[in-house]
Amino acid sequence: MSALTSSIPSFDHDELIQSHPVATLLLDKGGVVLFVNAAAEQLCNVSRATMVGRVVYDVIGMDRSYRQRMNDPATSALFAHRAEISVGGRRAIFVDMQMVPYGHGGHRILALLPSQSEAELMGGAIGRSGRAAGAAASMLAHEIKNPLAGIKGAAQLLARKTDTSGERFTTLICAEVDRITTLIDQMEHFSRGQPIVCSPINLYQPIHQAMEALRARQLPDIRFAEDFDPSLPLVLGNHDAMVQILLNLVTNGCEALGGQHDGVVRIATAYRHGLSIDNDDGRGRIALPIELSVSDNGPGVPADIRGDLFDPFVTTKREGRGLGLALVAKLARDMGGTVQHMRDGDWTRFRVHLPAAPVAARKGRAER
Repeated sequence: MSALTSSIPSFDHDELIQSHPVATLLLDKGGVVLFVNAAAEQLCNVSRATMVGRVVYDVIGMDRSYRQRMNDPATSALFAHRAEISVGGRRAIFVDMQMVPYGHGGHRILALLPSQSEAELMGGAIGRSGRAAGAAASMLAHEIKNPLAGIKGAAQLLARKTDTSGERFTTLICAEVDRITTLIDQMEHFSRGQPIVCSPINLYQPIHQAMEALRARQLPDIRFAEDFDPSLPLVLGNHDAMVQILLNLVTNGCEALGGQHDGVVRIATAYRHGLSIDNDDGRGRIALPIELSVSDNGPGVPADIRGDLFDPFVTTKREGRGLGLALVAKLARDMGGTVQHMRDGDWTRFRVHLPAAPVAARKGRAER
């Protein structure tokens, strides 16, 4: 033994793993938890005695695709960025999840590293992205408004001469011009730091308007699927901002499919109990139970830009300007919500989470 190696102290490996700051679990080939360290206990808010001996997805709530892969002895490795899991009851968090083989008996090590916090997403990179997107839109505002006025005037002239079937499209043109003009006005306000005006809205009204505009484009080889929660309460949001978010996300999904013959873009809504965010404004955690998701079964976002996806000027499109997702993040943030991207099996998902309208506001609107 050399003098160098003799000076290196020996370590208790069990103690080393116990004190490791990353939540670590040892699973057998059937997904049963054999060991957890202190960081895993803290993250899951569940004691070691409660977790050991149970199947991992009975302790940690996760998407079905992850459960199937962890339950499959043939799946020894897994990596998921910003996977949504529920721990300690019904608390939802986002983690980078990595599973690697251990030994020769089919055992796996599962590491869970909390992703960038919701507060950081709200006030950090997304905030900077939104400000930059707002400034860019403000610079273009005056150049865009003049041709928009001409387009609306032409549509109004056509409406006088068209039949009932054509009137639908001229009405849509006028509505879209008005929406874009309003959006430009809002973006000028955004660049000066003025807040967006939110009120109780029925989420399905902006969804309907956005999908009408998208279907009018007659995109080839794209099938739209809808999965809506009919009992969704009113959202505290902005109609035009929601239309713009939908248009950007669905358009991105269609472009990502690139003529794929089995291309599907799915628009879904859901009520997520327990999801909340702390935006560091002194109000504590704010519930964000309303989820609007747009998914596509295309190839997904390249790994090298996933971390910067909501930054302005980040794009994979040859003719793209990289402002679409930055604007989505900006609008979601200004409505008090957030947006996340994830790769879920064969699907790329963008999830927008928003607050529900206060109960009193919902009742007042229902009574009118």
